[in-house]
Order: sequence, then structure tokens, then C-alpha cells
Amino acid sequence: MKTLFTLFRNNLYFFLPFLLWLAVGGVLLATHSQRDLFLSINGEHSHWGDVIVTGLTYLGDGIMFGVVLFLMLVTQRFRLFFIGLAVLLLVTLIVQVAKHYFNAPRPIIFFGDEASTLVHTVKWVTVHSSCSFPSGHSSAAFGMFSFLALISSNKKLGIVFVLLALLAGYSRIYLAQHFFADVYVGSIIGTLSTIIVYGFFKFRDTKGSPELCREALLKANTSAV
Repeated sequence: MKTLFTLFRNNLYFFLPFLLWLAVGGVLLATHSQRDLFLSINGEHSHWGDVIVTGLTYLGDGIMFGVVLFLMLVTQRFRLFFIGLAVLLLVTLIVQVAKHYFNAPRPIIFFGDEASTLVHTVKWVTVHSSCSFPSGHSSAAFGMFSFLALISSNKKLGIVFVLLALLAGYSRIYLAQHFFADVYVGSIIGTLSTIIVYGFFKFRDTKGSPELCREALLKANTSAV
């Protein structure tokens, strides 16, 4: 518990905006229907928006997370590589199990015959029809950016990381791939996965430190003799 409190306290620039997002998003979910939330976001679009948002959605692609992990491997930051890999695997496992368990329809199917007139799609983006809940891109984005926030020496970047993750989530609704609830729950899955994995490694470090100290002291005493 102390480890988690310290984790939160040391990364307020990420966690405070994230908690604000959870509060605002929760209110929106409680006061608006899934249909209305989707249409209000998806309905605001433009040609340049289509282009920009198509690029933004790759922030939540698993490949992007893979690139981050590859860079850590190349720079020989092996411990961080394994932590990040564990986060990605946990996110993927939770999302895939949930997707196939709920098998919720995507917006293009949910709206049925109305989709052609109500739902905005981007012609060069393939719109999926099944396994909507939760959003895999949103989960991966929040998993990756919360991980980067925790390991960054500049904690103020946490605000930037939250915004980038939110943009990835927003792109999924704009591109008609997900509903608001899919993105909302995805953000929770991604962030909690990072907290669990990173907290576990930190807990192991804390528990292992006394043993390492005793071992070092024993070696020092042996050398002195």
C-alpha cells in the first residue's frame, strides 16, 4: 500500500489529470446514452480532421508500444524493457479476454440502417464490426503512456502523456471504431495494468533491498578478515 501511495505521490502530473478524466467521463456515462455520446463526438469532423486523427490513432497501436520496448532493448535498459513488456502482455490478455467475452457490436453495426447517415467514417480506414468492448487501442495507449510517465525523470511530462493517451482514445470514436464506454474502460485497464506491474517490481525491490544490504555487509566483513 505504501508503495502505491509513493507511486501516486511521485507522479501527480499524470495521475491527477487521469483521475479528473475518470470523474468527468464517469459523469458523462451516467448522464448520457451510449448513442448520444458517440454521435456528439463522431459527428464533429472535417477533411483535415480525418487525416490528423488517422495518424493519432497509431499512438494506441501495439506496434507503437513495441517500438518503445525495442528502443529500451537497444539502449540496454533491460529492466525497463521487461517491465514494459509485462505491461503490454497484461493489457493484451485482459483486453482480448474481455472483447471475446462481451463480443459487443461496433458502432457501424449498432446503428444498423442508420449508420450510413449518422456515422462518420474515414474512407481509407477499415471499420470493424465486432468485439467493441473494451478499446484495445485505448488500453495500449494508456498502458504505454502511464508507463512512460512513471519512468520519466521529468515528471511534468505526465500531463503530456495523459493528453496523448486521451487523443488516442478520442481517435477511436472519431474513426467510428468504438463507443465512449469502450475508451473509458480501456483507459482504466491500461493504467491499472501499469500500476500493477510497476508496483509489483517496486515491491520486489523494496523487499529485496534488506537482503542485498546484508549480503553486501557480509562480503565486506569477509574481505576485512
